[in-house]
Amino acid sequence: MKLLAVETATRYQSVAIMDGAVLLAERNQENCASHASSLIPAIQDLLTSLSCPFSALEGLAVSAGPGSFTGLRVGLSTMVGFRTVTGLPLVTVPTLEAMAWSHRASGHPVCPVLIARTDEVYWAQFQWENGHVVRLLEDRVGTIQNMMDSIRRPTVLFGEGWLRHRRVLMDTLGDMAIGGEPESMNPSAYHVGLASLDAFQAGKFAGSRISPHYVQRSDAEVQWDLKTGQMSS
Repeated sequence: MKLLAVETATRYQSVAIMDGAVLLAERNQENCASHASSLIPAIQDLLTSLSCPFSALEGLAVSAGPGSFTGLRVGLSTMVGFRTVTGLPLVTVPTLEAMAWSHRASGHPVCPVLIARTDEVYWAQFQWENGHVVRLLEDRVGTIQNMMDSIRRPTVLFGEGWLRHRRVLMDTLGDMAIGGEPESMNPSAYHVGLASLDAFQAGKFAGSRISPHYVQRSDAEVQWDLKTGQMSS
């Protein structure tokens, strides 16, 4: 099936056209200032480059978060609009799960890390087994220390959060911190598309009510971090 996949969870914008698991074309933009103004033109340019009319598409896939509130809303609303006009099935994919597809050959657990609030990150952990991704840890948000506390064995770390905190992660985790491939540091629409294929085959499409997947810490967790920080200072 021909599939349009979109990734807007961070300032890195990515759109891809796929035929099943085969990538036909992809457009990526770093430090995208406004997904709202650039996403639809990027999709149009990609379709034009392939001489592929929108009517030739058979499915839509989009990254659902966690990530930038504004970016996620733009990606989701754009794809919901396309679904409304075309009637195409739509699959939403957790952003961190899609990122795990960049390390399909890894024999270690993989942990994508995205930047959240100031000094906080989003992360999750996955393991590849028999060609399928198995979730080991649900999507979380917290301090870099919270994230390090969840690493119990050698793990592949990657994403913008890894790039920002690489030194402290390597110094603290030592051999348990395995740096990911350079091309895996940004979310990719291609990986969103790959992660959506099982849902398409199973007919598990997005319903009428779609909202970004925001991962928020409880007030108790925030207050605990503030309290322990004050006690240690």
